[in-house]
Amino acid sequence: MGSEENKKIVLAQFELLNRGDVAGAAALWASECSNHGRKVGPAGIVRVYESLKVLGEQHTLHELIAEDDWVAVRTTCVGRFSGRPELPVNGGVFSGREPNRRTYEVQHIHLFRVQGGKLVEHWASRDDLGAARQVGLDLTPSPEAAPPG
Repeated sequence: MGSEENKKIVLAQFELLNRGDVAGAAALWASECSNHGRKVGPAGIVRVYESLKVLGEQHTLHELIAEDDWVAVRTTCVGRFSGRPELPVNGGVFSGREPNRRTYEVQHIHLFRVQGGKLVEHWASRDDLGAARQVGLDLTPSPEAAPPG
C-alpha cells in the first residue's frame, strides 16, 4: 500500500476512537502488533482503547505525514478525568487517583507503521505532565520516593 492509503487507515482509527467505536478501531490492527515496543494482540489494543475511552479522549488531527510504511500525526487531545482507566494509560498519571471530572487539553505526536493495510506498530509522545497539572493532580514526590542522599 502507498503512503496515502496508510494515512487513510490512521485517520480512520482516530475517527473511530472519537466516536467511541473501540471494536472498529481495534479491527484496524494486525494480529501481531506492538504498542510502545510491547507486543500486543488485538485484545491488548482493545484494553488500551477501553482505558482511553474512560477518559473520553477526543483528538483533533492537525498534520498527517507519511513516508513508506510510517505515518506521523500531530493531534490536540481533549479528555476528562471522569473515571479510572483499567490500564496505566497516559504515563499512568491517573492511576490510583480519585477522578475529579476536570478536563485537559494537550498535544500528542503519534507514529504508526502500517503493513498490508493494518496497523502493526505505534509510538507516541504526549504531554502527560500537562494533562496531570490541568486536572489538578499533585505530582510532588513522596519522601519515600526520594533518592537516598
